[in-house]
Amino acid sequence: MDEKRTRIEVFEGEGIKIKVVGSIPTKSGLPPLQRKILILDEDFLFLKYEVFLLCIFQMKILSGVMMKILILFFLALISLIILSCDSTETPPVDQTGKLVINSNPAGAHISLMGTNTGKTTPGTIENLDPGNYDGFLFLQYYDTVFFSVKIFSNTTTTVDTILTDGLPMVEFVFDFQTTFNDDSVRFNFTINQDVTMDSIVVQRPIDIVGTYETEKYNFNGQLFEFQNTTGNFKKYYLPSSGGSYPAIQNRNYYFSMFGHKAYGAKVEFRSYYQVGL
Repeated sequence: MDEKRTRIEVFEGEGIKIKVVGSIPTKSGLPPLQRKILILDEDFLFLKYEVFLLCIFQMKILSGVMMKILILFFLALISLIILSCDSTETPPVDQTGKLVINSNPAGAHISLMGTNTGKTTPGTIENLDPGNYDGFLFLQYYDTVFFSVKIFSNTTTTVDTILTDGLPMVEFVFDFQTTFNDDSVRFNFTINQDVTMDSIVVQRPIDIVGTYETEKYNFNGQLFEFQNTTGNFKKYYLPSSGGSYPAIQNRNYYFSMFGHKAYGAKVEFRSYYQVGL
């Protein structure tokens, strides 16, 4: 076996340095397996079998450490991803309350704590701090309704109200004018609110004995406004077509009024009046 005494330095991979002083066997001095692994090119020097094993052992140690570091890194990365997917932020608890206000009829303006909310019934007011609140509802031709309510956090509180007419009764006021010689008479009346008139029935005397005649005037829901354009009470006349009735002294004239309130609850009315000369 040919041997040669020499000093060699071999660098295998990044960061690995092996320094050997010893015998370098020829190609025939190495087993086939060693020779197959170690011969990288024609200019490569052949190390002794012990040096080869030392190099491989150190590389395995380094590879094992790097592998452990990589495994730990990827495990940590996967754990972070899983935690980020599983973790959910708890939404903040709503500390405010909600107020729902209903009225019958609907359309009433809502005021809360002395301020007009700009809402009408049915209406919802949100983001109210917990506590006690006072308010009122206003609707034209209805009595104002006052209410008190307590608001709780994360809770909806409902207020239901029934509105009542501000002018519950329709009232007529009658008057009359006679001609110069008192032989004829014409009646007029005013109203305390707008109405839709269905009909008016007039029972009037035609002689001093007490004979009466009945006349009916149909208006079929015609609007009778209680004020004129200047804001004064508007007068309506009977007979409605003009002219007058015979004036019978010491006798009563009877008027039956049928219709509905024009606004508010629009309830039906039947009013009866008598006017004596």
